[in-house]
Amino acid sequence: MGKFQFISKSVKAVMPLTIRVFFGFLLSLLAFWSCKNNAEMLEPNPSGGLSFSTDTLFFDTVFTEQKTITFRLRIYNSNEKGINIKSASVSGFEGYFPFSFYINGRFGPTRVENIFLEGKDSAYVLVSARLDPKNENLPFIVKDSITFDIEGRSEKQNVLLLAYGQDANYLRNKAVDCNTTWTKSRPYILVDTVSVAPGCTLTIEEGTKIYGFNSAFFIIRGVLLIEGEAGKEVVFQGTRLEDYYSTVPGQWGGILIMDGGLAEIAFASIKNSIRGIQVGQVGPPQGGTTSPAFLFLRNSRIENIVDFGILAVKSQVCAMNNHFADCGESGFAVLQGGRCEMWHNTFGLSGNNAFQREGKFQLALSDNFPDANTQTLYTGTLAIRAVNNLIFGSQEEEIAFGERKGPNPFDILFFHNAIRSKTNSYFVTSDLQKGNVRLGSDFRFLNPLRYNFAPDTGASQATVSGGLPVDNAVSNLVGPVENFRSLLGVDITGRTRNLQSPLIGAYVSQKK
Repeated sequence: MGKFQFISKSVKAVMPLTIRVFFGFLLSLLAFWSCKNNAEMLEPNPSGGLSFSTDTLFFDTVFTEQKTITFRLRIYNSNEKGINIKSASVSGFEGYFPFSFYINGRFGPTRVENIFLEGKDSAYVLVSARLDPKNENLPFIVKDSITFDIEGRSEKQNVLLLAYGQDANYLRNKAVDCNTTWTKSRPYILVDTVSVAPGCTLTIEEGTKIYGFNSAFFIIRGVLLIEGEAGKEVVFQGTRLEDYYSTVPGQWGGILIMDGGLAEIAFASIKNSIRGIQVGQVGPPQGGTTSPAFLFLRNSRIENIVDFGILAVKSQVCAMNNHFADCGESGFAVLQGGRCEMWHNTFGLSGNNAFQREGKFQLALSDNFPDANTQTLYTGTLAIRAVNNLIFGSQEEEIAFGERKGPNPFDILFFHNAIRSKTNSYFVTSDLQKGNVRLGSDFRFLNPLRYNFAPDTGASQATVSGGLPVDNAVSNLVGPVENFRSLLGVDITGRTRNLQSPLIGAYVSQKK
């Protein structure tokens, strides 16, 4: 009896607390369901309407006939209760609808009805554009808007859609017409591989823009003449012009100059490709010719490349006043020998691409190439003359010579180059290697993130100010001396260079 009374009293003591906890939980649950139901209820008079992540979606430089990337718009319901969007639609004009959209996973393409958006909730609208050709050379603006009609609200809401479009010349798997000129009136789109045939010449005038798709290579078997000017560069890049893609490598193939082909390129920008320029082909002479491929490249930029900025194979290359930046393998590589002259070039990294470059070199030189498929070792004679070049990168060693495999010794002349290197072989004073300086990890460019590879005059001037005067070197170059002086008398941007006391690299000194 005593035990029973003890248990009875214990239960009576505990029960009020249990009941309080239970009812507290029940009230919380009811409050939760009350809030949820409130958000799911329809607001008959949604005075707050919708708010938007932006009031305008802008598609910059859309080529006609090509669909753009998809832009994302976020819409918000700021009301406590839900709202019903009776319709979301684009207007178009004269039966033409350049914009299409998805909303909450439902595809318009031009109209979606009855979209319920809970209170304090949001949804995404995905918008893309495709512009029809207007047969105009000048760019044009296409305007439309997404209109949101909300139940219980008389005033409709709009988000403006703008596309800056341009007609273009589309080239698909063809050889260009012989002895023709590409002008800047319209861009040229390389949908897939385009070529210049043997015996034919293609001239590209200043300011012309060429855009390639990811399967497109530009193959030169004849003659390519690119006649850019300072401030009116000829541009080669991928077809995606949105900011996100501005530094992304591998968007198109690159330029291939085959055995027997010849290219003279001035003031060009070649970027965002798999390979910048390949000059020549591995193995014995191909294409029915014994002439090596030839490239004269000056005052140009090669940037954001998957592997090689220039890959020269048993060819002849003269490079003056260029910069090579963000190349995954090498800025300049020579295989199977060849003759290359390099004057006032700059090699660097911007920091915009996280390349894994261990064991890679900005400048890589070899007289051989082992063909893994045929087990054949192809060799040639390697002759390199490098004067007043600035070679810098993230590795302790940014220059490498392969082991000699060919019949002849290397013919190497290095004068007054600034090189990031941990060896002493380039910095001894001799007839063949003289005036070169070593760059350490503390070297700085002026603004590499914006691809300005002028040396920082505050931190690096003393290191790179000892360039070889041009008059002291012209006797080694085949060709008219005065033409040589005029070409090196300006830097990569067209600014005047002091030929008696030049700054090493492609850029003359400039202030921040």
